[in-house]
Amino acid sequence: MLFNIDDKDLEQYKKNLDNAGKYAFPDTCRATLTKEAFETSKEYKKNIRQELTIRGGKSNIVLNSVHYEKAQYNEKDVDKMVSYVGQQSETYGKKTEQLRIQEFGETITSKTSHIAKATKYTRGGNFKRFVPKARLMSRTNAKRIDDIAKNPVKGDTTAQFRQAIAIVHRTHKTINFIPDKETTRHKFGIFELKDSGTVIRDGKPHAKGKSAKLLYSFKDKTQPLHARPMLKPASDKIAPKCGKYFEYEAERRLSKEMTKGLKA
Repeated sequence: MLFNIDDKDLEQYKKNLDNAGKYAFPDTCRATLTKEAFETSKEYKKNIRQELTIRGGKSNIVLNSVHYEKAQYNEKDVDKMVSYVGQQSETYGKKTEQLRIQEFGETITSKTSHIAKATKYTRGGNFKRFVPKARLMSRTNAKRIDDIAKNPVKGDTTAQFRQAIAIVHRTHKTINFIPDKETTRHKFGIFELKDSGTVIRDGKPHAKGKSAKLLYSFKDKTQPLHARPMLKPASDKIAPKCGKYFEYEAERRLSKEMTKGLKA
């Protein structure tokens, strides 16, 4: 346990606290560590809100998974006192490890055949942007050809797209579509099909311009993440304030000890 406080001041505080009460100094150190953990957790949550897309307000499971533990009450040895800040491994019965993965930039591996990766188009043309709420995976309501066509084409991806796009232009409704397999350009995932208008060629209506945009790619099973430290910057910001926390807790403890037994 280390506090950034002058050695002479620390020694003087220790003497005063030891004189004031048997456990006054350990109690002050414990309170200081707990204060440091609490303030770090607040700063950590602030960083999370800035770095990640957080929805649901106070009920968000990622924010609620951030936890701090007070220094142990029964521990009287100052050198053994510790407090903790981080993400719980489980919250509300669900595994929560997203923040650790983001902090260190680990590689995530899908338990299924692929990882759904939001494309540049989904993010509004810039990978640094967040995915808009309307384009979240949970809201895409993606459909396969069996869901939208009365006589669905099987196996032929090109024919499936022609059939799906024809339905879009006939109904003038946007459809999020998943083909049976990769396209001829080796793309696979959820495509947004929009009515781009029609032109008449050879007496038949044809789509005017591109009707399909890839929203989520299903190509890979793994995804390396860039490190996005949020806990370390929080700890680095709070650590220099620990001396002030200790002084505050020491003065509070001395005042409490000095007024014991006094009647108002």
